[in-house]
Amino acid sequence: MSMNVSNSLSLRIYYNTYSKVVTGATRQSTPTGTLSFADTSALKNAIRKLQDYNFEESSDEQTQEKIRAFADTLNNTLQSAEKYAPNSSSVKHALSNIKNLNSQYASELKKIGITVDKDGSLSVYESAGKNYKKTKFDNFFDKDSEYLNALYKEAKKINRRVDVRI
Repeated sequence: MSMNVSNSLSLRIYYNTYSKVVTGATRQSTPTGTLSFADTSALKNAIRKLQDYNFEESSDEQTQEKIRAFADTLNNTLQSAEKYAPNSSSVKHALSNIKNLNSQYASELKKIGITVDKDGSLSVYESAGKNYKKTKFDNFFDKDSEYLNALYKEAKKINRRVDVRI
């Protein structure tokens, strides 16, 4: 899984009280359960905030930062859930469902500058915020998005199943 996480304002907002585990040494020293809980909480926050965000009123840089932070949060979730999965069949199943969702929606994600890698992680085109129409982002990150709502449900399943003591 390729990980190139930037510590953006959106990431810090998504992670809220867990913002210290976004990147760096703190992330590596955090217990797996706590990390998985923080990542899935952040993913749920990211989904809800993006569903309320107005891309048409944002700059290219703001759009790029929002979709990059979403991809980073999802990739962090995949990474921590992968480490936690041996401890829980529920987490393993939800992780598999997230990867399947990403594959299932790969063509729609590509239309907004996000590619799905072989391992299920997301990569964002460097200039997606500039090269794609803002209406595409507003439409994709809509409250009725089947992809985002299903992703939210899987993140919630992981969030409920992890033991922060592990």
